[in-house]
Amino acid sequence: MKKALSLLLILCLLPVLPAWAEEMEVLYTTRGDLSGPMYAEMDKESQRVGTIYDGGTVKVYYLTPGWAYVRSNGDDGFVPRNYLQEGKPVDKENTPPWGVEFHQYVGVAGADGLTIYASPDHESEKLISLTEGAKISIISFQDGWAYLPFKRQYGYVDTNQLSEILPVWQDAFTGTDNAPIATFTTYYYADMDDDVFEGGKEINIEVNCGQINNHILSPGEKLDYNNDYGPFTANKGYVKGPVYIETGKGLGYGGGVCQVSSTMYNLLLQVPGINILLRRSHGPSSAEYLPIDMDAAVGNESKGINLIYRNDYDFPVRFEAHAQDGALFLAIYRVSE
Repeated sequence: MKKALSLLLILCLLPVLPAWAEEMEVLYTTRGDLSGPMYAEMDKESQRVGTIYDGGTVKVYYLTPGWAYVRSNGDDGFVPRNYLQEGKPVDKENTPPWGVEFHQYVGVAGADGLTIYASPDHESEKLISLTEGAKISIISFQDGWAYLPFKRQYGYVDTNQLSEILPVWQDAFTGTDNAPIATFTTYYYADMDDDVFEGGKEINIEVNCGQINNHILSPGEKLDYNNDYGPFTANKGYVKGPVYIETGKGLGYGGGVCQVSSTMYNLLLQVPGINILLRRSHGPSSAEYLPIDMDAAVGNESKGINLIYRNDYDFPVRFEAHAQDGALFLAIYRVSE
């Protein structure tokens, strides 16, 4: 798996495929989910180099949060991820599941806070700024920059802005109470996506994080998100926030909790000993704070919209949840006997 991961981590930083790309290995096989053009770069304004067809066979060389580099109908090029169905690893033992990237570090914002940029350049677009103490989950480092998934692209942080850099202990069987075995962060803009009820999403995220923080899941125990953390009503501290409805966005109690459950889903995908028993996306476009079809909706039991998972390790695990400035951080730890 290290070989495939190293290749992914190198390529995810490159805007254009390098000359030695012909030697890359196929990581996934899949089919087109719709018909559309293939591009020379990760940019819909770049040259069109081929076409991918709905239902057609596609070989995938690597993924970023928003794009894939593929071969289809004898042509190679970049396509947006929503062009593709979920892929299957060619080598299941050495390639992570579709859409999964293993995060290796946790960063903590220093005294002056931190800024996440669109590229490893202080002059590039500022995606979000966080204040002292905010936690971020990091994939890895290159040339003094940390990189991480930010919605449907990568974001970059100058490591000089971090007061702490902590390792993620990816071998769960030798993990400790203080070193997480997996981490994940999603991002939201405080008070900007909730025009009708200002602050509702942030309040609901904080309430749900309070329920999750220090929650211990024993061996063999299941967690049913709707039943264990819900109902997401006023008597549990929830307020009205933005929710997805058939016509777009509306207001409902607990609006914003789905971002927590979706962050949890991406956390659990990195932990093979946690078995996801039920998960539903928000629909074809899915939630905009994650890549296509990497979200997990909750809150509507009658329609089977829930997230249920079970601890199949022979030891308990503990969850950490922390929300600050628009950074929603989750971690999971092994609990020592």
